[in-house]
Amino acid sequence: MKLNQQTAALALCTLLGVSVLAGCGRSGDFSELQPAVNKIEYTNLNDSGSRELLKELLSDTGVSDGRIQSFFRRVDRFHDSVKQEWLTDGFEEAELLYTKYDPYAMQDEWTAKNGTFPGYNCRITAMNLFGDFLSVSADSQINAGEDVLFVDEEALKTDPDALGGSSLADFRALYSSMKAENTTEIKRHVQTVQEEWASRGVAFRENGRIRLITVFFHDKPTEEESLLFVGHVGVLLTAEDGTLYFVEKVAFQEPYRMLRFADRTALSDYLMGKYDTSWGQDTASPFIMENDKLMDTKGAVQIYAQNCLQAPAE
Repeated sequence: MKLNQQTAALALCTLLGVSVLAGCGRSGDFSELQPAVNKIEYTNLNDSGSRELLKELLSDTGVSDGRIQSFFRRVDRFHDSVKQEWLTDGFEEAELLYTKYDPYAMQDEWTAKNGTFPGYNCRITAMNLFGDFLSVSADSQINAGEDVLFVDEEALKTDPDALGGSSLADFRALYSSMKAENTTEIKRHVQTVQEEWASRGVAFRENGRIRLITVFFHDKPTEEESLLFVGHVGVLLTAEDGTLYFVEKVAFQEPYRMLRFADRTALSDYLMGKYDTSWGQDTASPFIMENDKLMDTKGAVQIYAQNCLQAPAE
């Protein structure tokens, strides 16, 4: 049974996308095509060392002090709402899909202290941090409605300052779903994203030290509909020594994380290992955009996805 657009978005960016790499409709042994990265190094920003590192990285890239402070206020609110033993103490190493917490227990803890307020997810968090490097034309108007953003917008009604100074119109222009061709060809979907963002007046200010990393998903809610939507998003920062740091909010009621990677291949394998979860469906594999271009990497998982696209499903 196929997930509809809203359910899929909630499962991906509202609840933790705990997943494993799956097949693409063909039989065979794909054991050699598992993610090259099977362990990650990350912090929940619950210690002074990692917090200072992130503040320095953000400041060095030109993120405004107001946005940095806005981000950490919401990090602190989350930390004050959950058990500390569920969070890291500095950077820790873990299996790709391991968590120190039960996501349902963490959700209960959040709800006990915050009521019906859902909190902040990947899209809200990324907009807060990246908004200084994004512009949207003044005439871009996308109406709210039955879209993947309905929970996001409920959260923003309660806390409109969570976008760090960006507008709701900008948020909708960047993240609202897009009509897409009924195809599994990634190149055509990338072109759709680029053209749709351009039509909405979305433009990225070039800065090699900070990039928006967006995981797009293809969905067919009905036989007649074909859509692309943002299932996950985070901010990629490059330190002076070339080390990559990926900042994300795992889900509405799950932690903030900063992960450390040696290169984009490792980042790609991490994201695809979590979110490439389809079994033989007639939709395209997830794909990763870096700003407005397909992220340039040749990780094992992306090669696998490309092979899936090139061969018809049996």
